[in-house]
Amino acid sequence: MDRLFEWIKVVDCSRVFSGPFCSRFFSDYGAEVLKIETPDFFDESRLFYPIKNGKSGYFEVLNRWKESINIDITTQKGLEDFYELIKGADIFIENFSPWVKKRLKIDYDTLSRMNPRLIYWSVNGYWENWDKKAYDVIVQAESGIASFNGENKPIKNATAMIDAFSGNSLALGIASLLYKREKTGRGDFVNVSMISCGFQLLKQNIIATSITGMNPEFPGNQDTSIFPFGFYKTQDGNIAIAIWNDVLWERFCEHIIPEIAGQFTSNSQRMVAKEHLVKNMEYVFDNYTTDELVRKLEWLWIPCWKIASITDLIDTPKFFEENYLKKMHHPELWEIVVPYEFVHFNQYKIEAIRSAPDLGS
Repeated sequence: MDRLFEWIKVVDCSRVFSGPFCSRFFSDYGAEVLKIETPDFFDESRLFYPIKNGKSGYFEVLNRWKESINIDITTQKGLEDFYELIKGADIFIENFSPWVKKRLKIDYDTLSRMNPRLIYWSVNGYWENWDKKAYDVIVQAESGIASFNGENKPIKNATAMIDAFSGNSLALGIASLLYKREKTGRGDFVNVSMISCGFQLLKQNIIATSITGMNPEFPGNQDTSIFPFGFYKTQDGNIAIAIWNDVLWERFCEHIIPEIAGQFTSNSQRMVAKEHLVKNMEYVFDNYTTDELVRKLEWLWIPCWKIASITDLIDTPKFFEENYLKKMHHPELWEIVVPYEFVHFNQYKIEAIRSAPDLGS
């Protein structure tokens, strides 16, 4: 089977999330990804929850298909072995602090002289000229995202969204440079900073503050620009509703809350009155179970769905049929479900998953 990145070799010194998330995209579609580790300096996520039979599910989901290579680049012999890999590599990935990679002699200037076709990929907290460590939770705070995420106090996002967005951004940058290299024959350097990714995720909110001079209020389960566009209580649970235009709003009112039909006809009016409207909506929704309300709103062509649990996802065959999720047998973790395809190609598929490597194997 022809694989998208079949002839690409990746040397990966990155750790934990953003870098491994990026390189997994390439390993999933056929690239040879060599993960550089040593028994004393290995990817810390090998120790992250959940752990079963000594194996980490966290590490597994980010490092499938890769090969762990035991090279200690702090020694002369290890550095020489590393340089030999770089000479034949297409992509190098790292998330070291700027001063660390210079001290280790694995910076872009050094490696590009050995291999002018090398695409050197770097992720760090604050570009290359700011030597400060960053982690997803810190950048959620420093980027301003946490300042208006929650009900009445800052709430950390449950998943590492900035890590994931950084990894996706890096994959996009690398793919762009692979295309450019086909035209020029030369590699290049691409850097993604986590703080800049956090700023991208602010979206319209930073524009709103620059216009009004006011920080966003805590929106709770509502959107900061559109209403109704959020989560709402029902008789037995919660439902997500996305009404993004006035026509849908009028249809919603006519069939669900007829007593306010013809009112709050613009999004601006609804945003001003959203606290009042949420109370009205949830008062009416208390007459419906979540499933009943979903059926009625879907009949009206109003986007909605119940708040699904993780067990709901695992029990939904359609997600597996469409390759969004994959069930696999792991020698230590046993039967597990993993995220699978998030980019759908017409010709290329992820083949049967090979487990993440043991250290140095």
